[in-house]
Amino acid sequence: MGLPVLWLAAGAIDAALAGSNGLSATMLPTALRETALLMAWVGAITSVLGLVSAWLVTHYSFPLRRLFEWALILPLAVPTYLAAYTYVEFLDFTGPIQQAVRALTGAATLRDYWFPNIRTNTGAAIVLSLVLYPYVYVACRAFFLMQSASLNIAARTLGASGLRTFFSITLPLSRPAIVVGATLAMMEVVNDLGAVQYFGVNSLTAIIYSTWINRGNFGGAAQLAVTIVLIIGVLILAEQWARRNRVYLSSRDSRVPPVREALRGARAWGAFGFCALLLVAGFGIPFGQLTYSALRTLRPEAVALTISAGVPTIMLGCVGGLLTVAIGLFAARQSNGPGGPVPRGAIRLATLGYAIPGTVLALGLLQPLGLADLWINRATMAAFDWRPGLILSGSMIALCYVYAIRFLAVSHSTLDAAMRKRGRSMLDAGSVLGASRWRLLWRIDLPTLSPAILSAATLVFVEIVKELPATLLLRPLGIDTLATVVFARANVSLFAEAALPALAIVLIGLIPVVLATRPGIGRKV
Repeated sequence: MGLPVLWLAAGAIDAALAGSNGLSATMLPTALRETALLMAWVGAITSVLGLVSAWLVTHYSFPLRRLFEWALILPLAVPTYLAAYTYVEFLDFTGPIQQAVRALTGAATLRDYWFPNIRTNTGAAIVLSLVLYPYVYVACRAFFLMQSASLNIAARTLGASGLRTFFSITLPLSRPAIVVGATLAMMEVVNDLGAVQYFGVNSLTAIIYSTWINRGNFGGAAQLAVTIVLIIGVLILAEQWARRNRVYLSSRDSRVPPVREALRGARAWGAFGFCALLLVAGFGIPFGQLTYSALRTLRPEAVALTISAGVPTIMLGCVGGLLTVAIGLFAARQSNGPGGPVPRGAIRLATLGYAIPGTVLALGLLQPLGLADLWINRATMAAFDWRPGLILSGSMIALCYVYAIRFLAVSHSTLDAAMRKRGRSMLDAGSVLGASRWRLLWRIDLPTLSPAILSAATLVFVEIVKELPATLLLRPLGIDTLATVVFARANVSLFAEAALPALAIVLIGLIPVVLATRPGIGRKV
């Protein structure tokens, strides 16, 4: 995938330096600046929101704390592009907020009052942060629950206030968890296409799409793609650096479990208000706006549009999910099976596709798939005097191939963790008794790993349903998925027509969130 992009980028360097495509003079500097600013703002905002919310639910008791503990993860079910569309609809001139402003002030037009424009770079950073903060929240909450309370207890015993303990102890120790969560959030920003285009942000991904599709400049798009890969590489190194520095953290002492201070009065309602506002802003408003728009425009044509886009979406999700889980199971067996482990670096390299934006994957695969189609057509013409046309590029095969690369990390990490937890005793016993690897697969791996296989398939299915950039660029002509329908309608200001397909995406996205939070709902920690 990377070699075709590098080749195209190198071939376009001379044209870029000569100014024939304008890339080096205007597009690349602008894209780098706006992408860096958006990533910085999203990283900072998600760090604050995720850290504070995790700190509150793990260190204090206040009204509905148990509900917030798992419900604060719900914004992960809302794709970033849907959050952008719903917030623009919610804050638009015809939305409920501006309607309330006009009702209170008696204004009739925008000239009669001032209201901030959400479709700006700042608006994009805020909206993206509201649905991406759970990455930091989940990392920090897990970190706080694993840490001993002895340091906090000692600080409070010495007279430090809760706020001073937070800034002196909690914040420095939780830095690796914050970096991990913020890095994941910033990777999502780099991968996003629909939201940044809707907000008018000239990010790298948006300009790649515009350079490739609107201007037909394939080499310039490849140059931008290489830049994105370099940025992703820096983020991955930062995340690995943060994980490496976890060694200096104090381990949890089982004799000193995390304690929660009971908040009362204004402090209790302040913590409740912060968590409630965060949940409403990150999940309540997008889900409520989608539900309202879907019910308001619930007509036979809306249902037919959802069904016509839902059928190929479900087909792609099922086929892509099965393929990705099969490859993930094979990789997990290679690294944990009786035949001897393969190098961990090779497995890690194979799962890096999750960190690469779908736009870059589509760009990198289009050239080799096009060459493969050319060779196939030449071979069939020579043998049968028949030209089959495009078989790989611009087909369901290409999409499933991209999904397998993009989401292999999701399936492999789930199955690899299940295999490590199960252990190798049963596999070793079967090998001693002379069972082949295929017999071990059917008699041991599939029965014992069935919950993990189902979980991995569900996660990959949902990721495919929500995926937009690669699907938008590689889908066959005349085939639309739920995500591409929403994107196409929203770009021509007809988001109300796509409200029902968008609501279907969110409802499907709730599945892994519910599965992930269900074990912890009744847990008393």
